[in-house]
Amino acid sequence: MKIGARVIKTGIAVAITMFICKLLGLEPAFFGAVSAVINMQPSIFLTLRAARDQIMVHVLGVTAGFFFGYFLGVNPLSAGLIVMLLIPIYIKLKLNSGITMGIVAALFVLSSSTEEFFVHALARTGVIFVGLGSAMLVNVLLWRPRYTKLLKEKLRQSNEAAVLYFCRAVQDYVSFDDKEIRVDMEEKKRSRKLNKEARMLLDLLSTERQVATEESEHREWIYLAERLIDYNESIIKKGDRIFDLLPTRLERRKKLGVPPISEELKAILEILESGCTIVIRVNGKIRSVLVDGVTAIPEKISEDYWESLTKAIEQWQPRLTGSYYLHGLLEVAVTANEIKWATRQAKTLLYECVENRDTENGF
Repeated sequence: MKIGARVIKTGIAVAITMFICKLLGLEPAFFGAVSAVINMQPSIFLTLRAARDQIMVHVLGVTAGFFFGYFLGVNPLSAGLIVMLLIPIYIKLKLNSGITMGIVAALFVLSSSTEEFFVHALARTGVIFVGLGSAMLVNVLLWRPRYTKLLKEKLRQSNEAAVLYFCRAVQDYVSFDDKEIRVDMEEKKRSRKLNKEARMLLDLLSTERQVATEESEHREWIYLAERLIDYNESIIKKGDRIFDLLPTRLERRKKLGVPPISEELKAILEILESGCTIVIRVNGKIRSVLVDGVTAIPEKISEDYWESLTKAIEQWQPRLTGSYYLHGLLEVAVTANEIKWATRQAKTLLYECVENRDTENGF
């Protein structure tokens, strides 16, 4: 069982809240502890934003509790009216996430002793804001989240998984295995999951920068990280498209008695396979620059590879005398186009990463 920094900070915030409430004689302290737990967010920015919302929610709730408690007294009617009044107000102000806490705060104040109502209500209001303040201070001062380091590792994992999935699709296509090929759903789920986690960390890092920015974090780097996440998402989808070609090709070949693969088509498949090695190589360089911060040599977008593929197709084209070969040509075109996109986009991203690194180093 792993206990993270956020868990420890939540515990500290609760302890501080209980201590302050006891020191000031504010009761019941457990409600302040609940407030501290709710307002402990995964980032400083989210803590401040949640605190802003919670302050508005509590001010409205406490005000309603004071008003109804003073004029209508502590009774079931006033409690019901508070709920019916506050819910539409919170929804109108887009404070949906704080509805429950706001209503509880209002009822908490309303349930104060009828004797010396204002004194008890104010004490209970203090309990709420002690918990809120403790959560804010602890989250800002202790173990500020290091999302850059976490994001870099997740970028590495997600890109490696996405490239592996894409190249697995290309490999299965060029292998021409006349057995049913099933997509590795676990590998597919893992690549998507890692990329989703990387995007979540990027969002947290982006919001964190709005409050406190470390010198090593640059807007351009975050932009490039987002570009890489988008690239990963795209090549996973392109891997899906290549996998989608395999069942129909297998069915078509079986209907014709599994004809042999011509030498011309073999040459095309070898060229397609070599295209995937380019994808792997360039993405490795992107990770080395963006994640590890080391230098790499950009690669020019060249037409040599595609010219060799075009020549190979032209040699195969005279054999296209029926729908069987026409379908094969279309499948080759689809696969080649996906590889072309993956290589060109990777080279473009690599160039931007290298250029950004050189700019940061003052070259």
